[in-house]
Amino acid sequence: MTTSIHAETLTLPASRLGQPSNVPRFRWQQPIPDNETPPHFGLSADESSHGFQWGKDSILPYQVSDDYDRDLKPGTLEVLVIENARLRAVVAPTLGGRLLELKDLSTGRDLVFSNPVLQPANLAALNAWFSGGIEWNGLIPGHTPFTCAPVFAGVRETSRGPVLRLYEFDRIVEATWQIDLFLPEDSDVLFAHGRIVNPSDTARLAYWWTNVAVPMTPGTRVLSPADYSIEHIWPGNNLGRCDFPREDWDASYPQNWENATSVFFRAPSAPRLFIASIDRHGYGLAQCSTREMPGRKFFYFGSGAGGQNWMDYLSRPGEGNYLEIQSGMTPTQNQRFELAAHEEREWTEAFMPLQLDATAHDPDYRAATAHAANAIELAIPAHELAQVHAFLAEQARLPLDVRHSAGERWGAREERLIGKPLAAGLDFSVDGANDFWDDLASGAAIAASNLRDMPVGVALSPRWIERIKANAPTWVGELTLATAALDRNDRQAASEHVAQSLALKPSWAAHRIEALLATTPVDASSSYLRAWNASDAPPELAVEIAQYFVTMRLSGELKAFVDGLPAHIRSNERIILARAAVAANDGDFDELERLLFDRPFATIREGETLLSDLWVRLRRGRIEAQLKRPASVDEVKADLKAHPVPRALNLRMHAIDET
Repeated sequence: MTTSIHAETLTLPASRLGQPSNVPRFRWQQPIPDNETPPHFGLSADESSHGFQWGKDSILPYQVSDDYDRDLKPGTLEVLVIENARLRAVVAPTLGGRLLELKDLSTGRDLVFSNPVLQPANLAALNAWFSGGIEWNGLIPGHTPFTCAPVFAGVRETSRGPVLRLYEFDRIVEATWQIDLFLPEDSDVLFAHGRIVNPSDTARLAYWWTNVAVPMTPGTRVLSPADYSIEHIWPGNNLGRCDFPREDWDASYPQNWENATSVFFRAPSAPRLFIASIDRHGYGLAQCSTREMPGRKFFYFGSGAGGQNWMDYLSRPGEGNYLEIQSGMTPTQNQRFELAAHEEREWTEAFMPLQLDATAHDPDYRAATAHAANAIELAIPAHELAQVHAFLAEQARLPLDVRHSAGERWGAREERLIGKPLAAGLDFSVDGANDFWDDLASGAAIAASNLRDMPVGVALSPRWIERIKANAPTWVGELTLATAALDRNDRQAASEHVAQSLALKPSWAAHRIEALLATTPVDASSSYLRAWNASDAPPELAVEIAQYFVTMRLSGELKAFVDGLPAHIRSNERIILARAAVAANDGDFDELERLLFDRPFATIREGETLLSDLWVRLRRGRIEAQLKRPASVDEVKADLKAHPVPRALNLRMHAIDET
């Protein structure tokens, strides 16, 4: 059977996807907690270069995707399928190009974890993320901003068979990325050729990790060359160098880890890097790549209650167990890499089924790894991978023969802005009526019709800012300049621009920036309420206002604000959680308990302990009401042992003292 690529409609139970909010999130309002990067222990310069601080970098100009819930309903998804007689791969262009299924047709088994549902949760830089398959994580940390967004996809016909291409333009790094999937005729090896192009005259810091979700069953083992490992060390979540393999216990079996964990395998001198996940019978998936990818790791949510709950939370109870094996452009995921001016960075990965004998579970980890290395070399010799890499590198710069889906319009706008194509072979054209940003990109005067309403999205790069300043002042332009100034914390400039925007045309967005710039809670509250009372204020703004009142411990203002909201907004889960926090602060434990069990909450952030923290406060309040005095630590511990955090509220990634 020759290789074919065709479109299909996939039917699956699905919730609403995370739709983009049109409320820009600023540097100090990230969905990722604003934490300093912990110090590291024993890492080399290569293993610690270009480190970043989670939450310090702005996600603008992207906006969060948070419009989803846990109300699963049957749905359909348009996908592209690449298959031959031995493998079948299913790709979702509307979900960042995620590879949802990779089936070994000789066994009928999925090599990747194929999630039976599509349930977003708050695990990505832009909030919505879902588990399963193979995801292409670039060019910013924290899962791709295209996780729940459409990307460009199409097919290029070649003399060796068709290539399925996925690509987009990243607006933070201002570079393009593409993945070309190639499945040779009668082969059980799927190749993925990656290419990142920096069209700029200046260097950029970029990021790339390919994340493969694989089935997790009792006895699953991960094999990858390792002289040592780098792991997160608690307390403090520090990255540190560790022995691998261990002398006292076998860390290559993820089930042996109680807490959520990341293990970065380090073997700088290994002749060939790979990673494989195999079950107790020695069967599973292997990944190898060209030398441009030095990073390998596995991630597991852990065998503890919180981690197991997370996997069910992302799927259906009892059907969500999975493990992540990953490969990246840096030794660890706390790093970026430098992309020189006009550089084109390329690599090729290979994914294949692997069947090993009993040696796969040899107590001698290095013997097991050597056995896997031999099997991978037989499946795809290094020289053959190099040949495929060279072939795909030639094809990567050539245009598609047919395009099946389109992404956002920002790539085409950027090309008009800079006056040249972003990358050879990539077509970013998208049909549609021009808006404010299209007028601006073309250097034309802004049409009056494009100034009536807020445009969708925001652009803040230096080129866009220069173009705005060169144009006649408009309320949207001044609002954009205020947004850019506030995001870089130039509060004086932001104040001046927002005042000019309001003078040209009052808007909810300008009053909201006024609130963020306010120096007192009274002024902030007043501006927030003006923003909310504007005719076109989005529902997401109500969530931000409620959370502000909680942060400032303004219980009365929160209650008055929430009471005045329409029912469909008042029932937003983040507003309910804000009310729960106020109930805890006010000692209204009956109300707190009612709100905690109001619904299954969908947008709890990975690492966020709000639900379990509120349960601890509830239990402390209950026993102190009985004792009629403050409870001791031992008394709280005893009560929590008798009344542990309910499963629905326990999404802790690590077991900690809950008192």
